[in-house]
Amino acid sequence: MGLYLRGPWYHYKKQIEGKAYYKPLKIKRGQERLLSERIRQVEEEITALHFGLDYKNIPELISFSAYAEKYLHSKRHKKSIGLDRQRLEIVAEIWKDPLLIEISKTHIEKLDEELSKRVKESTINRYFEVLRSLFSMAVEDNYIKESPIKYYVRYIEDGSRRALASEEVKRILEASAQIQERPRSQLQGIFYDLVLFALNTGMRLSEIINLKHDYIRDEAVYYPITLTKSRRRATSQKAKVRVMSLNKTAMAIITKQKRKGEYVFNMEWRHPRTIRKSVFRVRQISQVDDFTFHQLRHFVSTYLSSAVSLATAQTVLGHQDIKTTLRYTHPDLDEQMKGVRKIEKYIKNL
Repeated sequence: MGLYLRGPWYHYKKQIEGKAYYKPLKIKRGQERLLSERIRQVEEEITALHFGLDYKNIPELISFSAYAEKYLHSKRHKKSIGLDRQRLEIVAEIWKDPLLIEISKTHIEKLDEELSKRVKESTINRYFEVLRSLFSMAVEDNYIKESPIKYYVRYIEDGSRRALASEEVKRILEASAQIQERPRSQLQGIFYDLVLFALNTGMRLSEIINLKHDYIRDEAVYYPITLTKSRRRATSQKAKVRVMSLNKTAMAIITKQKRKGEYVFNMEWRHPRTIRKSVFRVRQISQVDDFTFHQLRHFVSTYLSSAVSLATAQTVLGHQDIKTTLRYTHPDLDEQMKGVRKIEKYIKNL
């Protein structure tokens, strides 16, 4: 009774009431660190088999990347599946693709340390959200006993975005125009148009790059509600489209684009991440180091709330809840000064 080798592979023999059971451990020389856990599993299985007890069969040993493929297949209908795949491939590369049961606290600490050199803290949280889901599934499938990130503490994220000053927006427009004049890619050849269109419509980047000619009529966009972010937050699904007005500048940008297909803006890849390099160039040229394309939408919200009304900003941006519009609105110092001066005048009149 006990552990023995057949060639490079370990096997296990256990005798109960005179009956011998032989089980291959599927572990070879060089993997001795896995033996204690595997022997414990095999002993439980043999005991259950001998006494006719219910026992969930032990799955085969599997590497992290192999199980990641199983996980991705089970989540294949998820909208962000491509991004999840990319992140899991990076994790496998950092960990050197260990067996699933080998992954420990040391691996988690190493991953956290390595990712902190590459990406910001909010992105690290996204990595660990995917891993948390993957390991939960692995526990359910009986590949591991508990998740190795069970006690991992995520980074605290600041969900707020600061307001862009008018001077910063001017510099961003100038930088975008410079990029479009000397483009390094097809996307950069229309980048200024994308920025200007966002500022004139308040539309999300994903809505802009997927905008089709069929959605436009009578100086307005009739965007199918199922293709916008609003679909996830709508209290009623009776609305079929989200209607967005187009001013003269926005219409001129649409007219300017050479029609080569169903989409207004000609792009090779229609994913928000494709603008990353262009955004980095804008930051370098404009010296607005924290610029993101989504800040343009926040700027539109802030301006409309001040110049027209909060309700108008909510309608233009397509927010279901006015609380969302409030989070997008960042009065700058000039607006605050106007406010306190009005208070001053009112108090003096009293």
